[in-house]
Amino acid sequence: MSVEKIEALVVGAGQAGLAMSAHLVKCGVPHLVLERSRIAERWRSERWDSLVANGPAWHDCYPGLEFPGYGPDEFVPKEKIADSFEAFAEKVKLPVRCGVEVKSVRKNEGRPGFRVETSDGVIEARYLVAATGRSRSRSSPPLFPKVLG
Repeated sequence: MSVEKIEALVVGAGQAGLAMSAHLVKCGVPHLVLERSRIAERWRSERWDSLVANGPAWHDCYPGLEFPGYGPDEFVPKEKIADSFEAFAEKVKLPVRCGVEVKSVRKNEGRPGFRVETSDGVIEARYLVAATGRSRSRSSPPLFPKVLG
């Protein structure tokens, strides 16, 4: 079985994972984003139907993107937020691989990096970014993407 090798691996293609990927693209770092379902799936299927963005449209969009049909002071519904994340990934040409589940992550022994077993095979990465969303307990503060390496 062949092992895919990449400098950085981002796990999760939600808001944080896509933002991290965009920064890695800008810095010229070879990387890959893995998402077990589709981009921004938690916004679509794991939130209540009435969810809207935390701030108005002018505040909550990614650079260079807008929310079509919404004014700058309106609060955008969750489906449109998810649509904008997909549009952002496409516009910036982020290296997102959907439908790939991460099964295990192990730090390499005796050398830098990580061995990541996925539903699509094994990937070795020098750096790993955990951008999986709800990875905290109720008593702890929010966890922003964590870079390991």
